[in-house]
Amino acid sequence: MIEDKNSPDCSTFEEVRKIVDKTKKDIASTLKGGPPVDFTKEYLVIILFFVSLFTFIYQYNSQQGVDSGRDRRQAVPGNSSSGRRAVFSDRIHAGQQLAGNLQQFANDPSVVVLSISRGGAVVGSAVASALGPTTPHFYYVVRGIPSANIPRLSLGSVAGDGSVRIDTALAKSVDIETPSGSSWLMQSIEMIDLEVCREQMQFYGGMPILSEMLQNKTLVVVDDGIESGDIMREAIMHLRHCYGESKIVVAVPVCLADLRRQLQRHVSLVVDVVSPVFVGSIARWYATGVVPSVAEQHALDAMFDGAGADSGFDAE
Repeated sequence: MIEDKNSPDCSTFEEVRKIVDKTKKDIASTLKGGPPVDFTKEYLVIILFFVSLFTFIYQYNSQQGVDSGRDRRQAVPGNSSSGRRAVFSDRIHAGQQLAGNLQQFANDPSVVVLSISRGGAVVGSAVASALGPTTPHFYYVVRGIPSANIPRLSLGSVAGDGSVRIDTALAKSVDIETPSGSSWLMQSIEMIDLEVCREQMQFYGGMPILSEMLQNKTLVVVDDGIESGDIMREAIMHLRHCYGESKIVVAVPVCLADLRRQLQRHVSLVVDVVSPVFVGSIARWYATGVVPSVAEQHALDAMFDGAGADSGFDAE
């Protein structure tokens, strides 16, 4: 048996257990009318123990990641740009690993793969290829509509297929009774739509996404990882609003464990490869970091007609 030098000493647990037992007896004695007991020392020992334990868990997870009991992939040789051991050599490798957990959708004519970032486009391309030669893959740009006074507050979203979602309750909270009657909101939507269309047109020379392509389908929404989840949540809310009859599946190589549980309440299925309790920058999970590998760059150039030549991936 190999001893883990990083594991907490069992004798420490025994000492704390004894202190806790003694503290319980002292509390019981005090409650029964006995002489008051000073618990300061015992409390400090217990607090220090738990602080040390949580520090150990945090450091371990930040270095290695935790799989939450699912299929763990072996770390690839080499380090990422941040210095931690990477799990994936690049996003193509991550997409191939992810596709292995999506085999229930292989050769399913109802499946459409939607990538919501450039890093996700590389992952999604590998996923679509693995699921079947006829599985469609689209770059699906979704942008939030920020409030004028509170930029972090999204009043809705605009997508690359031309669809628009407005949260009427939030709009009313900022004194917009009818969206069509607000010139500021209409101008914001028009500006965001132009930006989204410009980016969408780069994908395969402007391949259009028609609403009929997404209605009553199984939409596999792909990104290269989820840490904060803002972009993925925006995409999910937009798709649920515009394509409510479609089944939504979130598929990412890396997903924060707590966020995974939250997303499961809003979509049909969440599929990942690793689900750590601490993620940090998504780029840390890839040996190439934010810089595309040669294979990734070729994939980007093919999908975006050379427009991705100087664009790195989002470090999140």
